[in-house]
Amino acid sequence: MLAAVLVLALTFYVLFAPLPALNDELSPAGTVVLAANGTVLQRDTKAGVRVPVTLEQVAPIVVQATISAEDQRFEHHPGVDPLAIVRAVLHLGSAQSGASTITQQLARRLYLDGAGGPLPVRKLREAVLALRIEAHNDKDDILAAYLNDVYYGRGAYGIEAAAQVYFGTSAKNLDLARAALLVGLPQDPAGYDVDKHPEAARARQAYVLGRLRDDGKISRDAGAAARAEDLQLLAVDARPIAPHFVEYALDEVARVRPDLAGVPGLVIETTLDAGLQAEAERSVAVRLAQVRQHDATNAAVIVLDPRDGAVRTMVGSAGFDNAAIDGQVNMALALRQPGSALKPFLYAAAMERGYTAATPLLDVPTSFESADGLYTPGNYDRRFHGVVTLRTALGSSYNVPAVRTLSDIGISAFLDIANRVGLRSLTDSERYGLALTLGGGEVRLIDLATAYAVLAGGGLRNEPYAVQRIRDGAGRVLYEHAAPPPARAMSAADAWVLTDILRDPDARIPGFGTLSPLTTSINAAVKTGTTTGFRDNWTAGYTPERVVAVWVGNTDGRAMQDISGVDGAGPIWRDVIEAAAAGTSTTWPAPPPGIVRTTVCSPTGLLPGPDCPSPVAEWFVRGTEPRATERYYVRSGDGQLRIAPPPEARAWASDAGFALVEPAPGSPPGGAGSLVRIVQPPSGSVMYLSPELRSQQFLMRVTAAGANWIELRVDGVLAARIDGPDGRVPWVLEAGTHRIEATAVLADGSRASATATYEVNER
Repeated sequence: MLAAVLVLALTFYVLFAPLPALNDELSPAGTVVLAANGTVLQRDTKAGVRVPVTLEQVAPIVVQATISAEDQRFEHHPGVDPLAIVRAVLHLGSAQSGASTITQQLARRLYLDGAGGPLPVRKLREAVLALRIEAHNDKDDILAAYLNDVYYGRGAYGIEAAAQVYFGTSAKNLDLARAALLVGLPQDPAGYDVDKHPEAARARQAYVLGRLRDDGKISRDAGAAARAEDLQLLAVDARPIAPHFVEYALDEVARVRPDLAGVPGLVIETTLDAGLQAEAERSVAVRLAQVRQHDATNAAVIVLDPRDGAVRTMVGSAGFDNAAIDGQVNMALALRQPGSALKPFLYAAAMERGYTAATPLLDVPTSFESADGLYTPGNYDRRFHGVVTLRTALGSSYNVPAVRTLSDIGISAFLDIANRVGLRSLTDSERYGLALTLGGGEVRLIDLATAYAVLAGGGLRNEPYAVQRIRDGAGRVLYEHAAPPPARAMSAADAWVLTDILRDPDARIPGFGTLSPLTTSINAAVKTGTTTGFRDNWTAGYTPERVVAVWVGNTDGRAMQDISGVDGAGPIWRDVIEAAAAGTSTTWPAPPPGIVRTTVCSPTGLLPGPDCPSPVAEWFVRGTEPRATERYYVRSGDGQLRIAPPPEARAWASDAGFALVEPAPGSPPGGAGSLVRIVQPPSGSVMYLSPELRSQQFLMRVTAAGANWIELRVDGVLAARIDGPDGRVPWVLEAGTHRIEATAVLADGSRASATATYEVNER
């Protein structure tokens, strides 16, 4: 009778007494930072490494091996296995088999923590707790808790942490040989220490394989093959992966969830592509060794996903522990001058003001007044190229057309779009001169990558981020990245046309030749930058799904020796973009609505005339196609082809050996009607109002050789009276068709005039 009462009381206690949830009892370990594929980037080993996973995230062979080795009747007993107790008694003294079930082992770890008195008392308490655990949880929950908590050595608690610490992979990717080794360790992590006692560890692995074979889970041949396999264990003191990225991610945690900053036991899941990170670090080491004679000692690399802003790679320096280059300084976040890498955004601002890919620009000797005196830009090849299209000027990175364009549209227009695409360090228009488009300001590499991601993303800007998710030691999600809707930084049409230019190898040929480090197998869009004195090299480019930006230089800012962005940063960029393209789409999207293709005469940007020798097909935003026919090329009576360049380019054309159209007798130099020129906007320009801006201006420019003063009117309204032969006047854009009239008063009192029309539409 008493026995029945005791059994009834025990049954009631097992079934109804409250028991803390398994996950609540799991001990928090040190915070661990993971790559996107689960690779451990950094772990706080003071309290061990713990990376909780669900049972579905563990390879089935791990589950089978655990049950075979630790508790063959796990699926059938209520927490205590009488048969296992009998077997343990029969094999007393053997280290291979014990009486404790998986549930009992879990009870001992989670609820007893070494307490419980003498051995018989502890075993009784352990058995009762195991019964209670089984009564309150299903088998999968018990097995998952065990696999997440058991100690595997090397500071790894749980199968996921063990897979990462020993093999650098995830528990879901463990094969038979590696699963058997890990499953055998928890019974005696010190005795089976793979680093101190490798033979004992392999003997324990053989035992686990034997149990699997006896249970019919594997064949004899599979077991033998697993025993013979070279497991290639990671070194115990493996260096940390992507330390600059980890710092960046932890700073992001402090920014987005300050309440979690410094909290122990977190699992921080990041966006890093560990394989691509390794390839970028390898390329930096190899390529810097190749340019050592140019005194280039350091490099940084950023890879972004333009679709959401995820940071896939961050190499902050050529060596985190390299004191000789200040390796712990993250050059991906340092402010440096970007050189010509800013030019795409200059031309984006120009396109918002009526320029097109076919707009003719002048690359001739030009001087500009500045606070420091005359500023006379030159090209990298120390040559001038006359009349060139915007496509060629950008693709070949000519400096003079860029500075002239900035002079025409104004620095404020450039800074406006620079800030829209994410270059927020460029703020004060008073600080910058016309050299801004050649890199006179300072930007961070990660911000430059963000700006190029706008081009790759069809004009949409996503903020870069590194932290995807934060979980606690029990696996509960505490934070998950939720990206705000992307911001429209430029029109999809302008972004598409600029991308078409940057991936056009023919546009690069005049500046870089037919083969260069910028040539890839995937037709990526790309742009380089080199600062004055070779202090900084840059290359930034992209495919539809990856943006790669590279900086090469010296941390202390000292100059390198005669090396440009194409030769310094270019080879690293090519290595990384080729690697980044693997597994992603490199198919460029079709033109967005509103893009049309028209044949024009290069380099005039106008419809081909009867003598045009160079018709080309060009892309235009609808409404900006040319309407006028060029008269740049003229065939003389003797059949010779001559050109009629703008007055500023006649000297260059003559020096270059072109046959020129002679001006009519009595007409001013440069041809009839060329005395007064409305330089900006070109007649027939079509400009668009940007919905992001409350007010939009453009810069009118007029020249008249020998003029005392010029009167400028818009739609008959006096806009300005300009003293001298050259003037620039800011003017507010208003929707509609407008007429500009410029009247010059010459020294002899005579007058000359010119007119131009332009159109302003709403996007």
